[in-house]
Amino acid sequence: MRLALWAGGGVGALVLAALFLVGLAVKELDNRFCVACHLHEEKLERLTAAAPSDLAGFHHRRDASVGCIACHGGVDPVMRAKVWTVAAFDTVKFLAGAYAEPTRMKLQLGDPECRQCHTPIVKPAPRAAAPTPPARPAAPASASAGDPNVEMYADPHAERGVSDKYHGIREHDTANLRCVRCHTSHTTDSDAKNRFISQATVRPACRECHKEMLGALGAVR
Repeated sequence: MRLALWAGGGVGALVLAALFLVGLAVKELDNRFCVACHLHEEKLERLTAAAPSDLAGFHHRRDASVGCIACHGGVDPVMRAKVWTVAAFDTVKFLAGAYAEPTRMKLQLGDPECRQCHTPIVKPAPRAAAPTPPARPAAPASASAGDPNVEMYADPHAERGVSDKYHGIREHDTANLRCVRCHTSHTTDSDAKNRFISQATVRPACRECHKEMLGALGAVR
């Protein structure tokens, strides 16, 4: 009898926990629910503004379903469990009056959070027909290596069809940079024309590899 009561109590607890998590999953879709504890009213105003002033607002303007939880909720089950665990502890501290808004994120955003929508990062442009090179005298085979009309389509940028954008350069595929290192979501020191990429944020990241190039560029400017 006692064993049956324990088993029934355990099942009941699991059902209540499941219902709580389902309710939480619904509530956290409401950005106001997140802001009620995290006190980011200013960020919420920018998120929902008609004229976006940061990257988060730009995303929300393009798709109204992109809110706080879309990026901060965790994509895979492990990250999702971590988010809920941190949220549970924060809730207990909040109810006990011992909560203080952290100065930095406890769980940093990873690339999977961005790649859930941005895959591939750069969509290949339609491959246009190669222009016909101007007529020129036939050159010996040994001279073809220096012929610009032979080399012009071997450029890695042209292969991707995205000009000289960062993600179109194959050598950058091995760069150990998280998406949010350059694409900061809530900063306001850039604009839509520059895709909300801040030079002050990006330059230090580029300089880690391109020390000489950026040093010279800075001297010129």
